[in-house]
Amino acid sequence: MAGSGLTASYYPNGTFAGAPVLRRIDASVDFNWGLGAPSKDLPTDYFSVRWEGLLAAPTTGTYRFQVPTNDEIRLWVNGKKVLDTWDGRREDNANAFVQLAAHEKTSIKLEYVDADGEAHLQLQWMPPGQGAQIIPMSNLFPLGSSLLPDSGVPAPAVAAAPVKPAPTPIVAAPAPAPVVPTPKAPAPTPKPTPPPVAAAPVPVAAKPAPPAPKPEPKPVQKAVATSQKAVAPPQKAAATPAVVAKPKPTPAPPAPAVVKAPARVEPAVYIITSRTTGKPLEVHDPSRPNMRAYQTASAGGMATSPQNEATHWRIEQQNDGFYRLMVPGNNRVLEVLGSSTSNGAALNLWPYYSGNNQQWNIELTEDGYYKIVAKHSKKALTARDSTDSGVVQWRFKDNETQDWKLTKVVPSQNRELMQAAVERPGIGANRMSLYPNPSNGVVQLTYRLPEELPVGWVLYNQNGAVVRVSDYRRRTTGIQLQTLEFTDLPPGDYYLHLTVGTTTTRHPLKLRKPTASAPEASAEQ
Repeated sequence: MAGSGLTASYYPNGTFAGAPVLRRIDASVDFNWGLGAPSKDLPTDYFSVRWEGLLAAPTTGTYRFQVPTNDEIRLWVNGKKVLDTWDGRREDNANAFVQLAAHEKTSIKLEYVDADGEAHLQLQWMPPGQGAQIIPMSNLFPLGSSLLPDSGVPAPAVAAAPVKPAPTPIVAAPAPAPVVPTPKAPAPTPKPTPPPVAAAPVPVAAKPAPPAPKPEPKPVQKAVATSQKAVAPPQKAAATPAVVAKPKPTPAPPAPAVVKAPARVEPAVYIITSRTTGKPLEVHDPSRPNMRAYQTASAGGMATSPQNEATHWRIEQQNDGFYRLMVPGNNRVLEVLGSSTSNGAALNLWPYYSGNNQQWNIELTEDGYYKIVAKHSKKALTARDSTDSGVVQWRFKDNETQDWKLTKVVPSQNRELMQAAVERPGIGANRMSLYPNPSNGVVQLTYRLPEELPVGWVLYNQNGAVVRVSDYRRRTTGIQLQTLEFTDLPPGDYYLHLTVGTTTTRHPLKLRKPTASAPEASAEQ
């Protein structure tokens, strides 16, 4: 059975944030949108697409993959990243060769982000001994397809018609059978024999009846004796219930208390420090060179002075009991790069899309430290000085390199920043404000909540296209301070829409490149 294409999810932003505005099955990845958009619901620039499903090769051999485009792409085949031009990386085809077996289905995922200008791309492969070609629809299967290879060859063999003539000769055989009416003549002869047999049982039945009652009285006496003996054991059984009191020590229920329910991590902002190196957990993002700066500021004055040099992580629990480690004031989370399950796999920061490689199990150990284990690979966050970042995933060995200390970020003793937020004028029902404005890319968002409410924001460019989207989640009562980082966006006029419950407030924002006079302009509001 031939394939029907890949499942495609289209997002109105360049970060795969929020829900897709369009979801469909694309027969193949061969598009040239030019200066237009894939759909009327998508902007002409700054949109992203993810294609997912299964791939089946027609023959066994080594296949080379390539994706001709002017924009950024990432391609995974069988869970392995084979192409990556993300964040301006140069195209490297060293990993673009994959060994595939004929008709065996394997996973494939392609991510594409259009920045500006013309949008076009193709998903191609080079089968053994052939040139580059677009992967045809017949070799692509959408999400939810069976992993079993499709083969229509055995079906016709089973449809062989020789089985049908067999029943016809059998039908002919029963025709001569009815000619056997002759046995009906001997049948009357056996009929007279049964009457004499019936007469015999009558006299025999009367004689065996009397001897049977004679042995009956003997077993009755034995039964009485046995019944008396049987009375004794119940007395012993009566004694045993007293001993039944022993099950009382079964207060083994205290064992379930070891379930460590109280060890659940409270959702809050933390500094995560390695037990062996004493260094805080950091993951540097090349596309955001000032990530450390905005992470530190993102607590909105919620850190004491000795903590100002450490990277902060917001730990949030998911519905299934796992956690995500989020960059405060941003929608990026800690993930295992490429969903790798290998020892030594690197970590990455990426917008949250509910991936299993973005979720972590955090458990308290006996000595007060925590183990942080990836949901998809069951491998632990491990501090290793031999790596560039110092942190990788590794098989869980329960040693100190996999121990982490969680230090909650406490309210600052210096309330200057909080006081400035209180005094700053705002707009709308929630007194929303942005500072500085104009900004060189790092902006402080301030607003107030009269009660615990769900909050989210969307950033639009001057053309009305969505360029950034936050999570929509509940926040506590009071003054809220968030630091938003837009350093990768081009200078220009933008609009930030803050939605609190069902109320949306629109605030203009000017972004510009940093200049020598930037500090003076930062005082503007």
